[in-house]
Amino acid sequence: MEIATSVARSFAPYILGVFVGFTPLINVCLFPLLWHVRVFLPLAIVRCKYHFSFYKYILSFKPAAARHHAAVNELESLCPVGANPFTFTVHYKSWASPDDCDFLGHLSNSSYAKVSTPSEYMALRTSSANSQARDVLISQFASHYQFLHEIPLFTRYEINLSIGAWDQKWIYLVCRFTSHSKNKRKMKTKQNTSPMLPIDSSASRGIQILTPITPSDSESSDPPSDRITKALAASLLAEGPDEPTVHCFSISRVCFKIGRITVPPPVLLACEGFSKPPSSGSYSHNAPPPHWIHPHTLRHSPGSLDDYHDFLTKSWRDVAKEDRWWVEPLSGPVEEQRLANLAKLDAIQSVVNVCMHVGLYA
Repeated sequence: MEIATSVARSFAPYILGVFVGFTPLINVCLFPLLWHVRVFLPLAIVRCKYHFSFYKYILSFKPAAARHHAAVNELESLCPVGANPFTFTVHYKSWASPDDCDFLGHLSNSSYAKVSTPSEYMALRTSSANSQARDVLISQFASHYQFLHEIPLFTRYEINLSIGAWDQKWIYLVCRFTSHSKNKRKMKTKQNTSPMLPIDSSASRGIQILTPITPSDSESSDPPSDRITKALAASLLAEGPDEPTVHCFSISRVCFKIGRITVPPPVLLACEGFSKPPSSGSYSHNAPPPHWIHPHTLRHSPGSLDDYHDFLTKSWRDVAKEDRWWVEPLSGPVEEQRLANLAKLDAIQSVVNVCMHVGLYA
């Protein structure tokens, strides 16, 4: 007994030291300003990339216009040229650290918003590198979260962010929180027996908002927005044996800002190279869509990106409607899916507006 006690006393300081040293390590995400670094560092890198590239070519003794041209080319190499906005997806990886979990050992509901913000800014960096060089940021108006399964402590998960729809001011971002499990358990969920009608029947990895087919909308007691949310949740829960588990999905309503000026999503998306698919083949940096020459010319104006900045903030308004080159690349099948998705996403947003006027707390 005395030997056991002496051994325990000798090892106690080491155990305590390991515990004290390990605790800050696993809670490193909680350190002051680290969240801000996770959010703004990708944007800072993109903004510095132009200036770094510009001054890097000083050693080549080329004129300023040539250095500007080379720096813009490096930024444009990051653009999703020719990408369909509804199949464009950004992946952000994270893990359920102790500081993000509740006392039951699951990712806290409040942590979903905390983690989704860095993923949204990463999507902004990935989808609009050229605009980042001219101080474009995103401003969030509202978010809707639908929780499906818990994320256990220390679980590695992934956020898949895609574009749901947009109008002349707002753009909807859809985030899916997913994880892969080696021994995936069969989770008991309610099965939606009504068939699903996809907006776009073409196979893609982008956002697909599904609507349940019912005999008559008047026969259902659920509001349209509730039926849409349940349909989307049911479609996400329809997982195969090799598919990731969807723990949560969120819909965020954001807008693009330069200072206090709003940049219309169609203008910015077209400037960054998004486009409807061609009739044959595919677009790329070597074979860009026809409209690419317009933003390319704006950015390559001699000296700086000031002309591009002026276009995003005000000059686009001076373009006649018949000459608005950013409309055509987002027309056709892209416009059809945008309108269909927008109607359903607006229905979800309308629930909040209704609650503001019915006097729930009266």
